[in-house]
Amino acid sequence: MTWLGDPRLISIVNRYISSKLFLSFRLRLSDIFASRVQARVLEELLNAPNTIFTQIELARRAGCSSSSVDRSLNRLEKLGIVRMEKLSVNKIVALNFNNKVVSLLIQFNRDVKKADRDNS
Repeated sequence: MTWLGDPRLISIVNRYISSKLFLSFRLRLSDIFASRVQARVLEELLNAPNTIFTQIELARRAGCSSSSVDRSLNRLEKLGIVRMEKLSVNKIVALNFNNKVVSLLIQFNRDVKKADRDNS
């Protein structure tokens, strides 16, 4: 079961929204999870935080078109959440560990998964 849109996890989301790090970066969850595609892409990245992906691989894993993943990755790069590089004909993507929000998102993803297991 995916954690997208699960109403049982509202308390976890509220805890992270009120985090001082989110406020100091002036980011909102609606910026980070701007679309379902963007949330799916980010979920794949957070599930394997130390992995470098190609854009095509992320699109396949997220079940989304490459063009919609490209738009989402561009937004995530502008937010500083991912880093992208062009390698030959492929774009490679990884989480940007220089951004403190990324560490929070990784922990958030772990907490959501744990809460989902505990509620099952």
